[in-house]
Amino acid sequence: MELPRTLPDETLFSRIVRYLSLSGELKEQCLTALVGNRRAVIHPYLTADLTAISRFTSESALDLLCNQTLRPLFSHYLPRYKQIICDCSISTNELIRACQLSTFRECESLAVKYCPLCAVDDIQKAGIAYWHCAHQIPGVEVCSTHKVWLVHHALNDREHVSASFLPIPKQYEEPCENITVKFAQFAESKRRFIQKNPMNPFDFERYKSLLIDKGFATKTGRIKRIELMKELYELSDKILLPSNPLRITSSQDFRYVYSLLEGSKQVHPFKHLLLDFFLTHIQQSKSHLRRKDIGKLRNNDASKLEANCCDLLLRGLSMAQVGRELGKSRCYVKAVALKNDIPVNLKPKTITEDLKKSVVAMAYKGFHRSVIAKKYCISSGSVELIISTTEGLVDWRKKCKVDSFRRRYKRQILRFCHDNPNAWRQDVKKECEAAFFWLYFHHPEWLERHLPLPHETQYVNRVNWDEKDRELSKYIKSILESAEHPICRTELDRMLGGHGWLIAKKEKLPLTLAAYYQYNQKKH
Repeated sequence: MELPRTLPDETLFSRIVRYLSLSGELKEQCLTALVGNRRAVIHPYLTADLTAISRFTSESALDLLCNQTLRPLFSHYLPRYKQIICDCSISTNELIRACQLSTFRECESLAVKYCPLCAVDDIQKAGIAYWHCAHQIPGVEVCSTHKVWLVHHALNDREHVSASFLPIPKQYEEPCENITVKFAQFAESKRRFIQKNPMNPFDFERYKSLLIDKGFATKTGRIKRIELMKELYELSDKILLPSNPLRITSSQDFRYVYSLLEGSKQVHPFKHLLLDFFLTHIQQSKSHLRRKDIGKLRNNDASKLEANCCDLLLRGLSMAQVGRELGKSRCYVKAVALKNDIPVNLKPKTITEDLKKSVVAMAYKGFHRSVIAKKYCISSGSVELIISTTEGLVDWRKKCKVDSFRRRYKRQILRFCHDNPNAWRQDVKKECEAAFFWLYFHHPEWLERHLPLPHETQYVNRVNWDEKDRELSKYIKSILESAEHPICRTELDRMLGGHGWLIAKKEKLPLTLAAYYQYNQKKH
């Protein structure tokens, strides 16, 4: 008995089926010869008992494992069980248990997949259609060569191998999205890379660096789960069929991404393929750029728009015309004109250059905009417009406000401590809550220096143990004198009320213990 020679990208399962189809041998006889068990189960892509099967092939058991099964893919993404999965002599049950297929929350029902157009090509080239390894990768639903959906053939719990159980060629093309084809090509290239580099360890830290680069994690390592799950959910919805259990159930399924990004967890290889494909092949959207990059883009856009606005105003166009041209409001055009000292024809001419100087002078002194507006009979919006278009004035007013808060809150804390010299820190916190917390977050060193000194905890001994010792020594004398046999200390403590005095506090009761030992010796 010898299995047929392997065809390009053929699974070992397919070779056994071809042998049954060509030889006409009974399935029970074939399984008995191959693995020594007439009721053995041959898994379609995680074939076990390779040491026994290799005796009927020209390849070694390791060659069968690497090139004709998906065991390298599972061992790479399940490093904790890599040694067991790569053992060529283990049985099917041990292999399935090591690959964690029964413990994964998301797992496909057992089936074999094939491309009908690949089956046609296989018949033309090799004379027979067969099962391809690339089609069996979990989560791959499309043929990366012909770009059509794969056909699923569900398998019975035990009846896997049978004669003539080979793909059926068909001529049809069902359209699929380009992203699905790209994922299939990525999964196949990943499988071949793992086959050629079996000793390359799985690098979990690579995910973290890619997530930070893509804007889905902070530099401290905090994952932005809401944004990430939304993108992964949309991606899985495109590359998987609606009936596939590997699909993400919703964009709020945060447990899906938690188990994937938790380094100690063992998850289905499809999850790793999905995340790796997303981080390396999906174009980064503008909404997920880092804040610094978003700020740069916004600043560049704002600078171009402002320059265009100034150019149109210098040509002599009215503010209304410039606003319509740019798609911006008249207030925006007015603000740009004031900021760049471009004269505009406004009727009535209320805000003159002298008025602007007066408003700016009061603003530098720290007056509120409503006070300035009331003095000059203009609106608060006009005052705010002048302030915001004066370079450096906004930052100066912010600084003045912070300085005002600091002076006011420091004075409030010092005054309370002066008026209440015996106050505790909790009293300061309760009575000056706003001042306490503002200084706690902005000037903690100053607050620590000027708060009352913390009070040391004072221990109050509420039990007079000397008196308690004298009372108990008299009481236990009467108990021990009336007893007919010796009483242990635990039983005596229980008779006193079970307080644990004679056990936990015995060093505080010397008279009582002396009486106890004296009367017990007499009983003996």
